[in-house]
Amino acid sequence: MDFTAIDFETATRASDSACQLAAVRVRGGKIVDSASWLIRPRPFYFSPQNIQIHGITPAKVRGEKEFGELWPTIRQTFGDDCLIAHNASFDLSVLIACLTTHDHPIPEMQYSCTRAIAKRAWPHLPRFGLKPLSDWLGVRFQHHDALEDSIACAKIAIAAAEEANAESLEDLEKHLKLSRGTAGPWGKNGPKFVRSGRASSSATSRLPKPAPEPIVDAMMTREGTDLQRLLIRAEFVRPLTGKRVVFTGTLTRLQREEAEQLVACCGGQCQSTVSRQTSLLVVGRTDARTLDAGRRISTKEEKARQLIAAGAPVEIVSEDDWLASIASL
Repeated sequence: MDFTAIDFETATRASDSACQLAAVRVRGGKIVDSASWLIRPRPFYFSPQNIQIHGITPAKVRGEKEFGELWPTIRQTFGDDCLIAHNASFDLSVLIACLTTHDHPIPEMQYSCTRAIAKRAWPHLPRFGLKPLSDWLGVRFQHHDALEDSIACAKIAIAAAEEANAESLEDLEKHLKLSRGTAGPWGKNGPKFVRSGRASSSATSRLPKPAPEPIVDAMMTREGTDLQRLLIRAEFVRPLTGKRVVFTGTLTRLQREEAEQLVACCGGQCQSTVSRQTSLLVVGRTDARTLDAGRRISTKEEKARQLIAAGAPVEIVSEDDWLASIASL
């Protein structure tokens, strides 16, 4: 098992706003080296939401180098390793965007994703976020610190290999029927489930032509929420611009405050009650008050259904479907 696990933290919603990167080298299934860089983003601006998540402030990186200056050292650290990250699509997007912004050529790279690996290795688990997986494996770490996240990512890949009795990453991919992701100047093509035949290996000389990357499933959980990634996507796309959102029931994947923050990042506005001006009702698990009242649905959902029957353009969605719709944009 030879690879390098990586993790980025970003200053804003922009993919090229990296403010921290870490790399953890694994050889023979053991962590043998690590490196971490604080990065001064260009432009030099931090979103308050991102600071709240990772705690990196402008003051902490004011005197650091920009990504372009650091890239030769980072490139040497990566070497020719397969890069592994958790929700690797995000980290590879940040890497490619930073290289583009700082006028560095994008090298051809191979990568894999511990979320995809875990879903194939332990399909019975209810959650596949970095924190719930680490908690299940007994890995303690400080979430949203790039070095800590990279170490946790590496340990998940190592644990999956031990479970499969795989001596190499290629063996693990073959066992899990998981292809190797590839990236280059043309973009990226993420790891996929291979229904027949061998998974691709590092010996492959030709990189496949770019193909659309599979839609990321809803990745947010209350214990292991990758809220930073979702907030970045939400601020970039702003799919709720001009819409009014109401929550009902008990949310299980996000805390109510996090959900309201996400609505704001999406460009929407939260309401406390359902009215004809409501655009979206997000329904969580039926709460105790509703059940104690002998009801199957909340009064908010009942009001929304009445408005829909009267022709109002109110949409009712589950919490999972709402998060999935944002994650897939």
